[in-house]
Formats: sequence, structure tokens, C-alpha cells
Amino acid sequence: MLATITLTTAFIVSGCDVKVKPIEGGKEIAQELERHKIKRLTQQDILNAALKHGDSIVVVAQRLQDTRLVEHLEQGGVAAAMPYCQPENYEEVEALQDKFGAISRRISMKPRNPKNKPDALANDALARYSKGQERNAKVEAINQEELLYTAPIYLRNESCLRCHGTVGQDIAEADYAIIKQKYPDDQAINYKKGDLMGVWQLTFDKSDLVAYLNDQPKKSRRPR
Repeated sequence: MLATITLTTAFIVSGCDVKVKPIEGGKEIAQELERHKIKRLTQQDILNAALKHGDSIVVVAQRLQDTRLVEHLEQGGVAAAMPYCQPENYEEVEALQDKFGAISRRISMKPRNPKNKPDALANDALARYSKGQERNAKVEAINQEELLYTAPIYLRNESCLRCHGTVGQDIAEADYAIIKQKYPDDQAINYKKGDLMGVWQLTFDKSDLVAYLNDQPKKSRRPR
């Protein structure tokens, strides 16, 4: 009896074309799983990504700064333009920093804002750029958790001389009085077009950057 049932079942199964219904949205699910798959990133991959995204932040910041400074200088002079001379604080720039896991500063040998005074790391970078040992953006590991991106800041536009040139020649005496009122210890004058003014310093959180590269939620949120 058991043999008969087995043979009958086998006959029925072999005679039927069993069709498996495809999973709805299966292709999209597979693509989404592939997209979220953790990539194996080498240290060089991470350094290259920090360089690429550091460049993106700096380019956006400088383009926005050029546009906004010219616009406000034309509309209201130096007093109106001064609040826009901190591109690292622009909303668009902060959004990019959050996206890539970076915190940016601009530092200078002759700072106007005391917040732009260099620390030990920045002093090192400033020395390399000022001596011509370094001319392009660079990324290096600070430690196991952080990467340092640096890029030179040159005085590129004639309009910048209205705040950073020579007093009485490029900078009106009345305008410099406004600058000194806000920044009594200002040193950021006597520049000429093409001079090195300082350095962009972006500190990348390595785990945040890797999370971005893998399209994963960021694991750390550092306070600004």
C-alpha cells in the first residue's frame, strides 16, 4: 500500500508543472540589499574619500563666499559684508559637513577673528604651505578615529582687498574703524592678490565617513 501511494505521488508530481510565484518587488529588494551591503574599505579608500569630500566642502564654501561678499559689498559696503566672511558657518556648508562627518575651521597666521588662531596641527600645515612644500589639498590620519584635511586659502579676488588690503589704500579708514571695533586685535591686513591667507582645516570622524560611504546611519554625533 505504501509503495502504491509513493508511486502515485511521484507520478502526480512528475506530471505537474510546479510554478513558484515570484516575490513581488524581488528585483527592487535585491537592489536595496546590495546597496546596503557593507563595503570593505581600505585605509587608502577612506583617505581618498576624505580628500574628495573635503574638496567638495571647500569649493562650495568658497563659491558661496565669493558671491555673497560681492553682493553685500555692493549693497552696503564693508559693514554689510563682514557677517558673510565666515563661510564655514554657512547653512549649506554645515549641511555638507554633517553629511560627510566633518568639522571645519579656517585658520591663519594673521587672524582677524581670534577663533581662527592655529593650533599645533594647523601650525604644521601653515608652515608647509607658506614654505611652498605643499600647494594642494592634503589628507592625513591624526589617529585611529580622525582624519585631517587641509587646503590653502589664497586671496583670489580684488574685492577681498577692501577688507584685507592696505589701510588708506585698499581699505577706507572709516571701514577699518568698523573692522577694529568688532576685532580689536585684527592682524588680517596688508595682503596682496595671490597671497596665502591661511588654511582650511577639516577634521573628519572616520566612523562617520565610513558610515556615509556604506549608506549606513552615523554612529557618532559630535557636538559643534
